[in-house]
Amino acid sequence: MILLVLVSDFFASKLPGLYGYEIVVICDDSGSMNTELSDVSGPYTKPPTRWDELKQTVSVVITLANIFDRNGVDIYFLNRKPVFNVRNSKDLISIFAIPPEEYHPTPIARVLRKVFQDKKKEIEEGTLLILLATDGEPTDDYGNVKIDQLRRILEKERKPPKQVPISIIACTDDKASMVYLNNWDKEIPNLDVVDD
Repeated sequence: MILLVLVSDFFASKLPGLYGYEIVVICDDSGSMNTELSDVSGPYTKPPTRWDELKQTVSVVITLANIFDRNGVDIYFLNRKPVFNVRNSKDLISIFAIPPEEYHPTPIARVLRKVFQDKKKEIEEGTLLILLATDGEPTDDYGNVKIDQLRRILEKERKPPKQVPISIIACTDDKASMVYLNNWDKEIPNLDVVDD
């Protein structure tokens, strides 16, 4: 198999540890994902959006994850139905072809709880890895900001935290909107925040 993804030596050395893990990706499909990126250059007729960037990120994740998760990756969205057992990024073309609705909220807490419920067996076995790709502050289903609620879930409802590692992938070039996540990266165990 030829892998067309370049990763750092450090990251590559960690990949074998993912064998046997169930990998879940939670994708932010809130309205703000239609925002154009300002830190990109290239021969674009129209600047790419955060949604475009998320498509590329998820494609790479699926390519890498399917080396380790033979059942395929489960993709949960904040405002759409989940897609299970994705083995090839081509399986998501039709879903990602439809951009997010303009006024969709960012209900990360609700979807994270749904993943915890759906993946109880994997949590008990310590074989669940959650990747959350988002561009900003979590809200409830009505658009009210709920940062403290998400923190409470990460600290109190993710039991035990060492068996449910979560990586949050920041899909934004707006550093101010991600300040809280960068702080949590230092304060909450088994939580990693990365910029895509």
